[in-house]
Amino acid sequence: MREKAEYVVKLTGDVFNGYKVEEKIWQGATSTVYRCSGNGRYGNIVAIKVLHPYRNQPSQIQQFIREAKIQAGLRHNNIVKVYGIGRKEHLVAIFMEYVNGVSLRMASQTINIPAGTLIRLFIDLAETVDYIHKRGIIHNDIKPENIIIGKALNILKLTDFGYAEKLSRWFGRKNFYRGGTEGYMAPERTRGISDKRSDIYSIGVLLDEFLKDKLEGREDIYSIIVKATHQDPFKRYQSAAELKFDLETLYLDYQEKFS
Repeated sequence: MREKAEYVVKLTGDVFNGYKVEEKIWQGATSTVYRCSGNGRYGNIVAIKVLHPYRNQPSQIQQFIREAKIQAGLRHNNIVKVYGIGRKEHLVAIFMEYVNGVSLRMASQTINIPAGTLIRLFIDLAETVDYIHKRGIIHNDIKPENIIIGKALNILKLTDFGYAEKLSRWFGRKNFYRGGTEGYMAPERTRGISDKRSDIYSIGVLLDEFLKDKLEGREDIYSIIVKATHQDPFKRYQSAAELKFDLETLYLDYQEKFS
């Protein structure tokens, strides 16, 4: 496996569909993301997400392409734009918007993000998730690594729709892929069950991890987290819009007291 991972890294300096691969941005279990430059059809600077070459089973490639199609169909300022699919010999890549930022995980480890800024970013996340839900999509893998924060802390971008699924006709139960990230998955996900409220649970976990301590002693943030992460989906927020409303109320009160 180590040799295969090293092979992917050697893309730096190569040309991929008219773009020079400048640097590796991120590497995960299934793919590697690079920043590229050139004069191609997608602009001067793009990011490419390259499926690891050892993931060459037809089902793995189909799921990768399916991810690109789902994300490409979403048009929102807080979702990383997908431009198309590219191929280079046996490699498959998703061409997408390059965001000058880092993951929420890395940002939190290197920057002391003010509480007010974090609340505002989570409002944006809730609004973005509400957008994808209204278009019949569940993300299924909302976690710090899939949220990019602009270096000026002025924008949030949701990415990686690898486990995304279309909502069932009924707002209830439907079997989905079991993929996801332990610790951010709603309890029903372990049974292969998911709906809008599963994404809401993941946002609640993020609020607990990144915001609760910065607002220590405030009952409103505790009540939001408890409701978002309730074990029973029917006792959670029933839409991301409801969660957004409570976060906006929290933000206004916070600004009033600390601005």
